[in-house]
Amino acid sequence: MSIETKESGHDLTHYRLTMIEETLRVVSENLQRLTTLEQRHIDTRESLDRAFDTIEKVDMRLKHVELEMPVLKIVKNWVITAVVGIVGLVAIAVFALITK
Repeated sequence: MSIETKESGHDLTHYRLTMIEETLRVVSENLQRLTTLEQRHIDTRESLDRAFDTIEKVDMRLKHVELEMPVLKIVKNWVITAVVGIVGLVAIAVFALITK
């Protein structure tokens, strides 16, 4: 083997090692980015789970209120009717006292 061939082989080996090192560096950087993105994904998923749990709790409370709404409407009507009746009775009593 001649000296030029040995140098050429050495240069080629050095070039290949340099390319492998560069590739490993790029893979390492991409792996770090992937790890960061995976952590953000986990945080986002946990946030969504908490949000959906809260929405479910609010939905259950709303269903409870909706179930009691007809009763509340009936009671409200009774209270209004009672107040109007009492005011009417007081008005009649006052009118009766005035006209005597």
